[in-house]
Amino acid sequence: GVFGMFSWRGRRQLIALSIPLFLISGIIFWFGARLLPQATCFDNRRNQGETSVDCGGPCRACELKSPAPLSIFWARAGMAGPNAYDSIALVENPNQSLSSAKVEYEFILLDELGIIGRRTGETYIYSQERLYVIEPNIETSREALRVEFRVTHIEWQLNQERPPVFIVERREHSVVQADGLKQIMVEAQFFNVNPLDFREVETSVVVFDTDGNLIGANRILTENLSAGSRGVIKSIWPGAFGGVVGKIEVIPRVNLFDSDVIIRPR
Repeated sequence: GVFGMFSWRGRRQLIALSIPLFLISGIIFWFGARLLPQATCFDNRRNQGETSVDCGGPCRACELKSPAPLSIFWARAGMAGPNAYDSIALVENPNQSLSSAKVEYEFILLDELGIIGRRTGETYIYSQERLYVIEPNIETSREALRVEFRVTHIEWQLNQERPPVFIVERREHSVVQADGLKQIMVEAQFFNVNPLDFREVETSVVVFDTDGNLIGANRILTENLSAGSRGVIKSIWPGAFGGVVGKIEVIPRVNLFDSDVIIRPR
């Protein structure tokens, strides 16, 4: 070994020299540790087990530091009556671990001269959820040529809770007469497979024609839906649809961010 190359006297001298070097190194390290600023989640450094600069590990989630905005795929409007439109937007939350209990938005209806109608609203969205945002029966001053949708405010929180699941068992439409006028009725039935009783279930009903154009959209509230029970919803639009019904989407949702939505046993 290395020590075999030295005499006993030489080895003693080497050991004697090593001890002060170790002591000096320890003192330098101690002072350096005292003089260096303590690692925090706001020091613009990736340290203390962080997965990126100042996020992950002991710090807040990296998604919460830089959340991705909601993806807005499209916004459309369908006639709900004379100078009234059902407006709908398809959005998606691309964040894997972030949800929002408060998403504020605005629909704007326009013609060639400018804004003819608008409405603000608020909803919620789970992580990685694709969602129809619906505002039915927005009144306008003239015929709408296009609709715009934008998110005006969103509050993110770390939450990967999955939304309750419902099975839509039936969806159908028919033409009915009321006061001599034709009306379109969509009726659907869904099953609560969750082991929970819900105070409120809001169901989105969206109707498209065979070309994928929006015919109508609505939101319907079902109250006090117990576990293992079924909800039946109906939505009626005045007049005949502008096209042939091609697809009806029925999407029941529950707002788990509202602590009162689950009926607790007494």
